[in-house]
Amino acid sequence: MMHSWAGDIARELGVPWLTDIIYRKNLLESLTDDEIVKVSGFPTPLELPKARCPGTLCVPGLKQISDKIYEAETRSDGRIMNSFQEMESLYIESFERTIGKKIWTIGPMCLCHRDSNAMAARGNKASMDDAKCLQWLDSKKPGSVIFVSFGSLSSTDPQQLVELGLGLEASKKPFIWVIKAGKKFPEVEEWLADGFEERVKDRGMIIRGWAPQMMILWHQAIGGFMTHCGWNSTLEGISAGVPMITWPHCSEQFVNEKLVVDHLKIGVEVGVKGVTQWGTEQKEVEVTRTAVETAEMRMRAKDLGVKARRALEEGGSSYDNIRLLIQEMGNKQNASG
Repeated sequence: MMHSWAGDIARELGVPWLTDIIYRKNLLESLTDDEIVKVSGFPTPLELPKARCPGTLCVPGLKQISDKIYEAETRSDGRIMNSFQEMESLYIESFERTIGKKIWTIGPMCLCHRDSNAMAARGNKASMDDAKCLQWLDSKKPGSVIFVSFGSLSSTDPQQLVELGLGLEASKKPFIWVIKAGKKFPEVEEWLADGFEERVKDRGMIIRGWAPQMMILWHQAIGGFMTHCGWNSTLEGISAGVPMITWPHCSEQFVNEKLVVDHLKIGVEVGVKGVTQWGTEQKEVEVTRTAVETAEMRMRAKDLGVKARRALEEGGSSYDNIRLLIQEMGNKQNASG
């Protein structure tokens, strides 16, 4: 989506061009961070403080890039989305009416390779041996482990990590905790070594750096996923049928939280109030870990996971959309000569 120049090349070569960005021009202008933005064009109410809305990241030159993306998008042939019809058909249909173009949902793309090796390999090489991780998970009861990971870009303040760790310890439940603290990791390492890791060694696994996230989420021992609500992680949690505890940091993550908690009803908020902008040293507002998991929420999560998997199987909505997309784009190219 960031390569707006690709549209000009596509048109020059007669190649259909499809994209996946939502850019609401001037929606956030003249508002303070605390003012509520009412997002129009949604079939259900969506209101967020300006600071929690996508598009508020202040980076030099970003406004010009966004304008080019928006201009290019208006000339595209449609949108390709890493989502699936059964999860958000109401919003897909509404968005199609808004832009007047076809939206092709072809996800969840995380399910395209479901063998254990591919599931373990998303992203960089894991910081822990997969076999050791599986052996630890196999030793736990089904649905008993909470998995905590805030994605590849988030770098949490050490004091917030300490509070989170103490909350995990107090819960008395098994957990896998993926820790990233960037340049300040030595501070966290010192705290881990000062008794915490020893106290939780029988029920806690700590992974420093990258983790085989898909492999972990699909293990029967996982009973909940504390996540930053990045779209990849959100879809992976949904596909695995795991209920979520939402802890968004920035960007579109607060909107994804709304989808998970308010619309799909497969998660509970941890209670984040502040925004941690990517690339900054800003501290997060401290929160107390919430571990609310109900039988009803678990069943909803498992049911949506089944629908996600069926979407990419032969005859499923995403499977059919991929086939129809290829067919329609082929017809469009043939018709243009």
